[in-house]
Amino acid sequence: MDKISRENDIKNELIKKIEANPENQESYIELGKFYILHKLYKEALEVYERLLKINPNEVQALINAGSLYFYFQDINTSINYYTRASEIETENFSIYLNLGNAYAELGNFTLAMQNYVKALEINSDNAQLYNAIGLLYQDNKDYISANIYYDKAIALNPNDPENYISKASVLMSMHLYTDAIAALKKAMNVDPQNSKACLCIANCFASIKDFANAEKYFEKCYKLQPDFYQVYVCHGICYSDAKNPDMAIKKYEEAISVNPDMPNAYILMANIYVEKSQLEKAAGLYEKAAELKPDDPKTYTFIGNTYFMMDNLEKAILTYRKAINIDSKNQENKLVYLDMIQEYITRKETKENSKTKTKK
Repeated sequence: MDKISRENDIKNELIKKIEANPENQESYIELGKFYILHKLYKEALEVYERLLKINPNEVQALINAGSLYFYFQDINTSINYYTRASEIETENFSIYLNLGNAYAELGNFTLAMQNYVKALEINSDNAQLYNAIGLLYQDNKDYISANIYYDKAIALNPNDPENYISKASVLMSMHLYTDAIAALKKAMNVDPQNSKACLCIANCFASIKDFANAEKYFEKCYKLQPDFYQVYVCHGICYSDAKNPDMAIKKYEEAISVNPDMPNAYILMANIYVEKSQLEKAAGLYEKAAELKPDDPKTYTFIGNTYFMMDNLEKAILTYRKAINIDSKNQENKLVYLDMIQEYITRKETKENSKTKTKK
Protein backbone atom coordinates (compact mmCIF):
# COMPACT_ATOMS: atom_id res chain seq x y z
CA MET A 1 0.00 0.00 0.00
CA ASP A 2 1.45 3.38 -0.99
CA LYS A 3 1.64 6.48 1.24
CA ILE A 4 -1.38 8.23 -0.34
CA SER A 5 -3.57 5.13 0.12
CA ARG A 6 -2.50 4.80 3.78
CA GLU A 7 -3.26 8.48 4.42
CA ASN A 8 -6.69 8.18 2.78
CA ASP A 9 -7.41 5.15 4.95
CA ILE A 10 -6.50 7.13 8.09
CA LYS A 11 -8.75 10.02 7.05
CA ASN A 12 -11.66 7.75 6.11
CA GLU A 13 -11.33 5.84 9.38
CA LEU A 14 -11.57 9.08 11.39
CA ILE A 15 -14.60 10.22 9.35
CA LYS A 16 -16.28 6.84 9.99
CA LYS A 17 -15.60 7.18 13.73
CA ILE A 18 -17.30 10.59 13.74
CA GLU A 19 -20.26 9.26 11.76
CA ALA A 20 -20.60 6.28 14.11
CA ASN A 21 -20.30 8.46 17.22
CA PRO A 22 -20.83 12.19 16.53
CA GLU A 23 -20.19 12.95 20.22
CA ASN A 24 -16.64 11.52 20.14
CA GLN A 25 -14.66 14.75 20.49
CA GLU A 26 -11.24 13.11 20.18
CA SER A 27 -12.01 11.99 16.61
CA TYR A 28 -12.70 15.60 15.59
CA ILE A 29 -9.39 16.75 17.08
CA GLU A 30 -7.49 13.98 15.31
CA LEU A 31 -9.21 14.65 11.96
CA GLY A 32 -8.46 18.37 12.32
CA LYS A 33 -4.79 17.57 12.97
CA PHE A 34 -4.77 15.32 9.90
CA TYR A 35 -6.11 18.11 7.68
CA ILE A 36 -3.62 20.65 9.07
CA LEU A 37 -0.74 18.23 8.51
CA HIS A 38 -1.79 17.97 4.86
CA LYS A 39 -2.37 21.76 4.56
CA LEU A 40 -6.11 21.31 4.07
CA TYR A 41 -6.87 24.31 6.25
CA LYS A 42 -10.48 24.97 5.20
CA GLU A 43 -11.38 21.36 5.87
CA ALA A 44 -9.65 21.54 9.27
CA LEU A 45 -11.59 24.67 10.21
CA GLU A 46 -14.89 23.00 9.26
CA VAL A 47 -14.04 20.07 11.55
CA TYR A 48 -13.23 22.35 14.53
CA GLU A 49 -16.41 24.35 13.97
CA ARG A 50 -18.44 21.13 14.01
CA LEU A 51 -16.76 20.12 17.25
CA LEU A 52 -17.46 23.51 18.84
CA LYS A 53 -21.16 23.10 18.09
CA ILE A 54 -21.04 19.91 20.19
CA ASN A 55 -18.83 21.43 22.88
CA PRO A 56 -18.39 25.23 22.74
CA ASN A 57 -15.83 25.03 25.56
CA GLU A 58 -13.35 22.65 23.89
CA VAL A 59 -10.20 24.71 24.43
CA GLN A 60 -7.96 23.00 21.89
CA ALA A 61 -10.62 23.37 19.21
CA LEU A 62 -10.97 27.08 20.08
CA ILE A 63 -7.19 27.59 19.87
CA ASN A 64 -6.84 25.66 16.62
CA ALA A 65 -9.82 27.40 15.02
CA GLY A 66 -8.44 30.76 16.17
CA SER A 67 -5.10 29.97 14.55
CA LEU A 68 -6.83 29.01 11.30
CA TYR A 69 -8.84 32.24 11.27
CA PHE A 70 -5.53 34.07 11.85
CA TYR A 71 -4.08 32.22 8.86
CA PHE A 72 -7.05 33.31 6.74
CA GLN A 73 -6.47 36.90 7.95
CA ASP A 74 -9.81 37.08 9.77
CA ILE A 75 -8.04 38.55 12.79
CA ASN A 76 -11.08 39.75 14.74
CA THR A 77 -12.69 36.30 14.62
CA SER A 78 -9.33 34.82 15.61
CA ILE A 79 -9.23 37.11 18.67
CA ASN A 80 -12.79 36.12 19.56
CA TYR A 81 -11.87 32.42 19.63
CA TYR A 82 -8.65 32.95 21.59
CA THR A 83 -10.50 35.13 24.11
CA ARG A 84 -13.14 32.44 24.62
CA ALA A 85 -10.35 29.94 25.24
CA SER A 86 -8.64 32.29 27.75
CA GLU A 87 -11.88 32.55 29.77
CA ILE A 88 -11.87 28.76 30.16
CA GLU A 89 -8.13 28.26 30.73
CA THR A 90 -6.73 31.35 32.42
CA GLU A 91 -3.16 30.03 32.70
CA ASN A 92 -2.59 28.78 29.15
CA PHE A 93 0.64 30.27 27.76
CA SER A 94 -0.09 29.64 24.08
CA ILE A 95 -3.47 31.41 24.26
CA TYR A 96 -1.90 34.68 25.44
CA LEU A 97 0.96 34.38 22.97
CA ASN A 98 -1.56 33.92 20.15
CA LEU A 99 -3.71 36.80 21.41
CA GLY A 100 -0.62 39.02 21.52
CA ASN A 101 0.24 38.06 17.95
CA ALA A 102 -3.32 38.77 16.78
CA TYR A 103 -3.45 42.22 18.38
CA ALA A 104 0.03 42.94 16.98
CA GLU A 105 -1.31 42.06 13.52
CA LEU A 106 -4.04 44.67 14.04
CA GLY A 107 -1.40 47.23 15.08
CA ASN A 108 -2.75 47.48 18.64
CA PHE A 109 0.48 47.79 20.64
CA THR A 110 -1.21 48.14 24.05
CA LEU A 111 -3.41 45.04 23.87
CA ALA A 112 -0.65 43.01 22.21
CA MET A 113 1.76 43.87 25.02
CA GLN A 114 -0.85 43.18 27.71
CA ASN A 115 -1.24 39.64 26.42
CA TYR A 116 2.51 39.12 25.98
CA VAL A 117 2.99 40.20 29.61
CA LYS A 118 0.40 37.61 30.71
CA ALA A 119 2.30 35.00 28.70
CA LEU A 120 5.55 36.09 30.40
CA GLU A 121 3.96 35.63 33.82
CA ILE A 122 3.18 32.03 32.90
CA ASN A 123 6.49 31.24 31.14
CA SER A 124 9.39 33.69 31.14
CA ASP A 125 11.80 31.30 29.40
CA ASN A 126 10.22 31.01 25.97
CA ALA A 127 12.34 32.29 23.09
CA GLN A 128 9.37 32.47 20.70
CA LEU A 129 7.64 34.93 23.05
CA TYR A 130 10.68 37.24 23.25
CA ASN A 131 10.96 37.11 19.47
CA ALA A 132 7.30 38.13 19.17
CA ILE A 133 7.78 41.04 21.58
CA GLY A 134 10.85 42.10 19.61
CA LEU A 135 8.79 42.12 16.42
CA LEU A 136 6.08 44.19 18.12
CA TYR A 137 8.64 46.84 19.09
CA GLN A 138 10.20 46.69 15.63
CA ASP A 139 6.81 47.25 13.98
CA ASN A 140 6.47 50.34 16.18
CA LYS A 141 9.97 51.51 15.14
CA ASP A 142 11.44 51.12 18.64
CA TYR A 143 14.50 49.36 17.26
CA ILE A 144 16.57 49.52 20.44
CA SER A 145 13.91 47.66 22.48
CA ALA A 146 13.38 45.20 19.64
CA ASN A 147 17.08 44.38 19.56
CA ILE A 148 17.10 43.75 23.32
CA TYR A 149 14.24 41.24 23.06
CA TYR A 150 15.80 39.51 20.07
CA ASP A 151 19.01 39.09 22.11
CA LYS A 152 16.94 37.48 24.89
CA ALA A 153 15.43 35.08 22.36
CA ILE A 154 18.91 34.16 21.10
CA ALA A 155 20.17 33.61 24.66
CA LEU A 156 17.27 31.25 25.36
CA ASN A 157 17.51 29.39 22.06
CA PRO A 158 20.81 29.90 20.23
CA ASN A 159 20.02 26.97 17.91
CA ASP A 160 17.06 28.62 16.18
CA PRO A 161 18.21 30.50 13.05
CA GLU A 162 14.99 32.58 13.07
CA ASN A 163 16.18 34.40 16.19
CA TYR A 164 19.34 35.59 14.40
CA ILE A 165 17.33 36.51 11.29
CA SER A 166 14.97 38.60 13.44
CA LYS A 167 17.90 40.38 15.05
CA ALA A 168 19.41 41.01 11.64
CA SER A 169 16.15 42.49 10.36
CA VAL A 170 16.12 45.15 13.07
CA LEU A 171 19.83 45.88 12.49
CA MET A 172 19.02 46.36 8.81
CA SER A 173 16.23 48.78 9.80
CA MET A 174 18.90 50.72 11.72
CA HIS A 175 21.20 50.56 8.63
CA LEU A 176 23.76 48.54 10.61
CA TYR A 177 24.38 46.20 7.70
CA THR A 178 27.78 44.87 8.81
CA ASP A 179 26.32 43.85 12.18
CA ALA A 180 23.32 42.34 10.40
CA ILE A 181 25.63 40.24 8.20
CA ALA A 182 27.39 38.93 11.32
CA ALA A 183 24.05 37.88 12.85
CA LEU A 184 22.94 36.24 9.60
CA LYS A 185 26.19 34.29 9.31
CA LYS A 186 25.43 32.88 12.78
CA ALA A 187 22.04 31.79 11.46
CA MET A 188 23.77 30.01 8.60
CA ASN A 189 26.24 28.39 11.00
CA VAL A 190 23.22 26.86 12.75
CA ASP A 191 21.47 26.01 9.47
CA PRO A 192 23.77 26.10 6.40
CA GLN A 193 20.76 25.44 4.11
CA ASN A 194 18.81 28.48 5.31
CA SER A 195 17.98 30.29 2.06
CA LYS A 196 16.22 33.12 3.93
CA ALA A 197 19.38 34.04 5.86
CA CYS A 198 21.43 33.68 2.69
CA LEU A 199 19.16 36.10 0.82
CA CYS A 200 19.30 38.61 3.67
CA ILE A 201 23.12 38.52 3.54
CA ALA A 202 23.01 39.18 -0.21
CA ASN A 203 20.67 42.12 0.37
CA CYS A 204 22.91 43.52 3.11
CA PHE A 205 25.96 43.45 0.84
CA ALA A 206 23.90 45.09 -1.90
CA SER A 207 22.83 47.82 0.55
CA ILE A 208 26.47 48.72 1.28
CA LYS A 209 27.26 48.60 -2.46
CA ASP A 210 29.48 45.53 -2.07
CA PHE A 211 28.06 44.04 -5.25
CA ALA A 212 30.78 41.37 -5.59
CA ASN A 213 29.88 39.75 -2.26
CA ALA A 214 26.17 40.28 -2.95
CA GLU A 215 26.55 38.36 -6.21
CA LYS A 216 28.30 35.52 -4.41
CA TYR A 217 25.42 35.10 -1.96
CA PHE A 218 22.72 35.45 -4.63
CA GLU A 219 24.36 32.59 -6.51
CA LYS A 220 24.44 30.57 -3.30
CA CYS A 221 20.70 31.25 -2.86
CA TYR A 222 19.94 29.80 -6.30
CA LYS A 223 21.80 26.62 -5.36
CA LEU A 224 19.94 26.34 -2.06
CA GLN A 225 16.49 27.00 -3.51
CA PRO A 226 16.25 27.46 -7.31
CA ASP A 227 12.53 28.33 -7.21
CA PHE A 228 12.78 31.02 -4.49
CA TYR A 229 10.92 33.86 -6.24
CA GLN A 230 12.16 36.61 -3.91
CA VAL A 231 15.80 35.87 -4.73
CA TYR A 232 15.27 36.81 -8.38
CA VAL A 233 13.43 39.99 -7.40
CA CYS A 234 16.11 41.07 -4.93
CA HIS A 235 18.84 40.20 -7.41
CA GLY A 236 17.07 42.42 -9.95
CA ILE A 237 16.97 45.30 -7.46
CA CYS A 238 20.67 44.76 -6.79
CA TYR A 239 21.47 45.01 -10.52
CA SER A 240 19.30 48.11 -10.76
CA ASP A 241 21.21 49.73 -7.86
CA ALA A 242 24.46 48.76 -9.60
CA LYS A 243 23.27 50.70 -12.70
CA ASN A 244 22.82 47.56 -14.78
CA PRO A 245 19.17 47.81 -15.91
CA ASP A 246 19.42 45.13 -18.60
CA MET A 247 20.52 42.48 -16.11
CA ALA A 248 17.84 43.73 -13.70
CA ILE A 249 15.19 43.16 -16.38
CA LYS A 250 16.58 39.67 -16.99
CA LYS A 251 16.20 38.82 -13.30
CA TYR A 252 12.65 40.19 -13.15
CA GLU A 253 11.78 38.06 -16.19
CA GLU A 254 13.22 35.03 -14.40
CA ALA A 255 11.18 35.90 -11.31
CA ILE A 256 8.03 35.98 -13.43
CA SER A 257 8.88 32.61 -14.94
CA VAL A 258 9.18 31.20 -11.39
CA ASN A 259 5.91 32.77 -10.23
CA PRO A 260 3.86 34.63 -12.86
CA ASP A 261 1.12 35.45 -10.33
CA MET A 262 3.14 37.84 -8.17
CA PRO A 263 2.81 41.53 -9.14
CA ASN A 264 6.01 43.15 -7.84
CA ALA A 265 8.39 41.85 -10.55
CA TYR A 266 6.10 43.35 -13.22
CA ILE A 267 6.10 46.71 -11.39
CA LEU A 268 9.87 46.79 -10.89
CA MET A 269 10.48 45.91 -14.53
CA ALA A 270 7.98 48.56 -15.62
CA ASN A 271 9.86 51.16 -13.55
CA ILE A 272 13.00 50.43 -15.58
CA TYR A 273 11.12 50.75 -18.87
CA VAL A 274 9.82 54.16 -17.71
CA GLU A 275 13.44 55.23 -17.11
CA LYS A 276 14.25 53.94 -20.60
CA SER A 277 11.30 55.98 -21.98
CA GLN A 278 9.71 52.77 -23.29
CA LEU A 279 6.34 53.83 -21.96
CA GLU A 280 4.05 51.42 -23.80
CA LYS A 281 6.00 48.44 -22.42
CA ALA A 282 5.87 49.98 -18.95
CA ALA A 283 2.11 50.58 -19.13
CA GLY A 284 1.51 46.97 -20.21
CA LEU A 285 3.51 45.62 -17.29
CA TYR A 286 1.80 47.89 -14.77
CA GLU A 287 -1.58 46.80 -16.11
CA LYS A 288 -0.58 43.14 -15.70
CA ALA A 289 0.32 43.87 -12.07
CA ALA A 290 -3.06 45.56 -11.59
CA GLU A 291 -4.81 42.46 -12.95
CA LEU A 292 -2.98 40.33 -10.40
CA LYS A 293 -3.64 42.72 -7.50
CA PRO A 294 -6.61 44.89 -8.42
CA ASP A 295 -6.95 46.40 -4.93
CA ASP A 296 -3.54 48.14 -4.89
CA PRO A 297 -3.98 51.90 -5.50
CA LYS A 298 -0.24 52.47 -6.06
CA THR A 299 -0.28 50.38 -9.22
CA TYR A 300 -3.05 52.50 -10.72
CA THR A 301 -1.06 55.60 -9.79
CA PHE A 302 1.91 54.19 -11.73
CA ILE A 303 -0.36 53.46 -14.71
CA GLY A 304 -1.85 56.95 -14.56
CA ASN A 305 1.58 58.58 -14.44
CA THR A 306 2.72 56.52 -17.42
CA TYR A 307 -0.32 57.45 -19.53
CA PHE A 308 0.20 61.07 -18.57
CA MET A 309 3.78 60.86 -19.85
CA MET A 310 2.37 59.29 -23.04
CA ASP A 311 0.10 62.35 -23.29
CA ASN A 312 -2.99 60.16 -22.99
CA LEU A 313 -4.95 62.23 -20.50
CA GLU A 314 -8.19 60.27 -20.78
CA LYS A 315 -6.58 56.97 -19.72
CA ALA A 316 -4.51 58.76 -17.08
CA ILE A 317 -7.67 60.25 -15.53
CA LEU A 318 -9.49 56.90 -15.60
CA THR A 319 -6.68 55.05 -13.82
CA TYR A 320 -6.20 57.80 -11.23
CA ARG A 321 -9.93 57.58 -10.54
CA LYS A 322 -9.48 53.84 -9.81
CA ALA A 323 -6.65 54.64 -7.39
CA ILE A 324 -8.84 57.20 -5.57
CA ASN A 325 -11.80 54.80 -5.41
CA ILE A 326 -9.57 52.29 -3.60
CA ASP A 327 -7.80 54.84 -1.36
CA SER A 328 -10.01 57.90 -0.96
CA LYS A 329 -7.78 59.37 1.78
CA ASN A 330 -4.76 59.91 -0.49
CA GLN A 331 -4.77 63.69 -0.92
CA GLU A 332 -1.78 63.69 -3.29
CA ASN A 333 -3.63 61.47 -5.77
CA LYS A 334 -6.70 63.70 -5.52
CA LEU A 335 -4.67 66.83 -6.29
CA VAL A 336 -2.95 65.19 -9.29
CA TYR A 337 -6.34 63.90 -10.48
CA LEU A 338 -7.87 67.39 -10.29
CA ASP A 339 -4.87 68.88 -12.11
CA MET A 340 -5.28 66.29 -14.88
CA ILE A 341 -8.99 67.05 -15.23
CA GLN A 342 -8.25 70.77 -15.41
CA GLU A 343 -5.57 70.13 -18.05
CA TYR A 344 -8.02 67.95 -19.99
CA ILE A 345 -10.71 70.68 -19.89
CA THR A 346 -8.21 73.36 -20.90
CA ARG A 347 -7.02 71.31 -23.87
CA LYS A 348 -10.58 70.57 -24.94
CA GLU A 349 -11.56 74.24 -24.74
CA THR A 350 -8.45 75.24 -26.70
CA LYS A 351 -9.32 72.69 -29.36
CA GLU A 352 -12.94 73.89 -29.58
CA ASN A 353 -11.85 77.53 -29.81
CA SER A 354 -9.43 76.61 -32.56
CA LYS A 355 -12.23 74.90 -34.51
CA THR A 356 -14.48 77.95 -34.08
CA LYS A 357 -11.79 80.32 -35.39
CA THR A 358 -11.16 78.05 -38.37
CA LYS A 359 -14.87 78.08 -39.32
CA LYS A 360 -14.94 81.87 -39.22
